[in-house]
Amino acid sequence: MNNLETELSHIPQFQFVHEHLFSSGQPSAEQFKQIKEYGVDTVINLAFTDAELHLENEDKVCAELGLNYIQVPILWEQPTDEQCLFVLDLIDHLVQNKMVWIHCTENNQCSCLMYLYRQYFMDMDLPTAQELMHQIWEPNETWTGLIHAVSLQLQGRKATLDLQHSLMHADQFS
Repeated sequence: MNNLETELSHIPQFQFVHEHLFSSGQPSAEQFKQIKEYGVDTVINLAFTDAELHLENEDKVCAELGLNYIQVPILWEQPTDEQCLFVLDLIDHLVQNKMVWIHCTENNQCSCLMYLYRQYFMDMDLPTAQELMHQIWEPNETWTGLIHAVSLQLQGRKATLDLQHSLMHADQFS
């Protein structure tokens, strides 16, 4: 691990998801400089600007560093599966050619989304994805329910795609 990677690992609740995706709790302005130096070009913030640990003027800090900044605040007590699916699809699109850093105040919300991302977008087995999430936190009832709701939708999407592929494959041989 080089010096910059060591510094990044000091960001609260840091997790390496894959070479184009990282998650954490709230980085400081100095840590955003290190994130930029590492090669990340897009930051997604799931926290509200009035969160206790929020970095004031985070959007400006990121813009001045040349980082793309996207804020999709998710309500802690009432997260919606629509928002979570939007963030997961956004990440899936961005990581094709960008390095993405996703964060919230303590990486709790992000760890739930990364759990789903690892399972449905990276094809990681459930026990490994679950263990990585539990390194950050054990989701409460609200977030466990959200995970189940989003999982069902992602399973439905996957089944639809698999069916489309099998039908297209069958058409080629008929």
